[in-house]
Amino acid sequence: MIANKKSWNIKDSHSIISFETSGGGNWKVWDRYITIGGKKAFHIGNVCDTCEFFFERLGGANGANMGISPKEISHTLEKGLTKLDNDFLSKVALILPNGEYDVSLQEVNPRFVELGTKQDYFSNEQVQVWGMDKFWGLPHSPKIKYYRGVTEERTDTSKLFEFIVPTFPVNWLDEETIDMYKALITDEQKPTALCLSVLDVKEPGDYEDETEYPRHWCLTHYIIDGHHKMYAASLLNKPITILSFLAKKECIATEEEISTLFKSLN
Repeated sequence: MIANKKSWNIKDSHSIISFETSGGGNWKVWDRYITIGGKKAFHIGNVCDTCEFFFERLGGANGANMGISPKEISHTLEKGLTKLDNDFLSKVALILPNGEYDVSLQEVNPRFVELGTKQDYFSNEQVQVWGMDKFWGLPHSPKIKYYRGVTEERTDTSKLFEFIVPTFPVNWLDEETIDMYKALITDEQKPTALCLSVLDVKEPGDYEDETEYPRHWCLTHYIIDGHHKMYAASLLNKPITILSFLAKKECIATEEEISTLFKSLN
């Protein structure tokens, strides 16, 4: 559910986070990445709208600094946002890449996913539509345990899938900080996680008539600040909020599809 939404354009940022692409075969642009400090931290899929959706944590995430957000920003997010404040967004914009964004404040109820279980998108919903990896004969591995948010039917042939992706494995997190957020959330507070988000709308070029929901709307939030609070919320099965910066030019989706997404989340 979205509390607030507005457009935001970031210029002249000196962020250590960036989006990058590389070519493949006859394509000048094929693979898409999020980099941190010049190193590839996440492979966020390719530009093909008939290929399967995926993300994969890469080695560049290992050395990423958990203190990307200045203390003032982290402190405000810890208390939790209730609205989109322009002054605060201007401060956050300094740590994010240049680009055009749809910024939203959303409530999420994160569910922690163990890879290979019934909750794992890549072992279930993706395989049901695209099948196993044709080389490995296995489901895709994102190389990180992640969270799922909303999963809902959009039409007779399409579903929305929401993912929240941490940079750091949960075993890297600090137990005392997790306990602090568990106490806050138990007290009905809703701290806010900062996320860099992308929407990919994918549908196979060919599929059987009986295939259920072949068109996947995959909304993915990559956590910039908020790993401990997200994990704490998942342990308690309680909601928190996310401040999502949806990078419009990095999506595999049209302007109309992005607009439709936000209407469906209201």
